[in-house]
Amino acid sequence: MDQRIKGQEVAVLILRAGELEKELTDVQNFDMTPKFRQLEEGYLGEKSNRTDYIYDGVKGKLDLHIHKADWFDFLNAMKQKAKRETPDVVFNIAGIFNFPDGTAKSAIISDVSFGDAPHSVGNRGEYVKISLDFAASDFDVQDA
Repeated sequence: MDQRIKGQEVAVLILRAGELEKELTDVQNFDMTPKFRQLEEGYLGEKSNRTDYIYDGVKGKLDLHIHKADWFDFLNAMKQKAKRETPDVVFNIAGIFNFPDGTAKSAIISDVSFGDAPHSVGNRGEYVKISLDFAASDFDVQDA
């Protein structure tokens, strides 16, 4: 029986200006959604609608815990890009999937735009949790 891949075989890397964010490693969960939109049109004289679809980019979310103040440098860099103070900075996110059969694939999401970034401080016994919504025009799958 083939083993299925688990979260322990997936690494998530966050890059800013081509450099790995070494302190943003405590990723709790990672969602990546390639977006496709269905198109449907009906025509006179035909018994059913014609269907098609288009690609609308990729969106996602990740939740992470923080263990160093470097998170706030990253947050500030996100804000500076959004305010067009540093418009050339590029953020990328890569999910590296290591399959039990030894193969590995990387899903690289390039030139990410971020949405809200809520900070959750539950209580004294819980870790601080950051949620990042993101979107991009495209992603690429490569052998890792």
